[in-house]
Amino acid sequence: MRFLFYIVHPAKYQFHKVQINALKAKGHKVDIVINTKDILEDLIKEEGWEYTNIFPNSRKIKGFHVYFAAIISIFLTVYRLWKYTRGKKYDVFVGDLLSVLGRIKGVTSFIHTDDVLAAVPEQAIFLKTINYVISPEVTDIGKYKSKKIAYKGYKALAHLHPNHFKPDESRISPELQGAKPYFLIRCTGFGATHDIGKTGVSDNVLNKLIPLLEPYGKILITSERELPDNFKKYSLKILKNDITHYINYAQLFIGDSTTMCTEAAVLGTPAVEFDEYFYEIEQMLEIEKKYQLIHCFRTHQLADFLEKISELITTKDLKNIYKERRQKLLNETMDVSSFLIWLFENHPKSVQEYIQDPKACIERFKFNS
Repeated sequence: MRFLFYIVHPAKYQFHKVQINALKAKGHKVDIVINTKDILEDLIKEEGWEYTNIFPNSRKIKGFHVYFAAIISIFLTVYRLWKYTRGKKYDVFVGDLLSVLGRIKGVTSFIHTDDVLAAVPEQAIFLKTINYVISPEVTDIGKYKSKKIAYKGYKALAHLHPNHFKPDESRISPELQGAKPYFLIRCTGFGATHDIGKTGVSDNVLNKLIPLLEPYGKILITSERELPDNFKKYSLKILKNDITHYINYAQLFIGDSTTMCTEAAVLGTPAVEFDEYFYEIEQMLEIEKKYQLIHCFRTHQLADFLEKISELITTKDLKNIYKERRQKLLNETMDVSSFLIWLFENHPKSVQEYIQDPKACIERFKFNS
């Protein structure tokens, strides 16, 4: 079969990485197109994939209001995807505005989302034109639920399920191996359309966090935004694909990235999220309430946020407590990527099989420890 993946964000790369590698290994033809977004191209280069960047200068349109720029970007994206696919035949499209092109070309298209429709209504353009929406069971995609192919689990399990990810201590800096604990902080850039008016781990918050953490271990910061000079000594400069190994061995993960906090959770690393996103994302609330692997605070709850961190860094045997909670999560969820590999390469028969009995399909890919 021939597949085309359009990867628009580092989180999409992580979600589809295992599936793409498996489809390639099985002899399927997999083409990859991307646009410049944060560290996305670095990740793909490190993976060793052949790819085409249809927006080498990013999809952002400067000089216009963010919403008007987004509309222009949509038309440009569809045009450039059409131009890339001209004269080529595909069996399956996966990702972003390939949904529109799929309608034009008559190719079945899939897209993944873990965003609640009510919280991110702009994704309706994809959901309306797509054939099938891959999404966690808990995620509400509103009126498009008839298109939903639900999986029992969370986005981060696609690449961090133990069937696919093995932590490797040799991938982290030698001075961190077996040494005193270290704490990993993530600061995002807040540059997307859904980021307007929102904030998280700001410089002010870092000024309060660092003195709190420093007596207990080393501090590492990975940031999308430029850090002030006084924080640069904490900046983590590594191969981009090694970040999950750093998350795994951290004593504590703190961030304003729902993606990376979820990654920490499914690895069994205690995670504390501080932003204005998590309460809109059902999977975050479920991981927090059902498994107690993430602790989420909105930005007006700074005192509670700092109090929770103080509690965690002084908790005895903290990592083992969270490893036990992680095992409960694994026992109750599924191997997301193995399910999707089966779904993609056996399309359209697999989709019909899923529609007829989704519970049986999910059960087939449940984790056996």
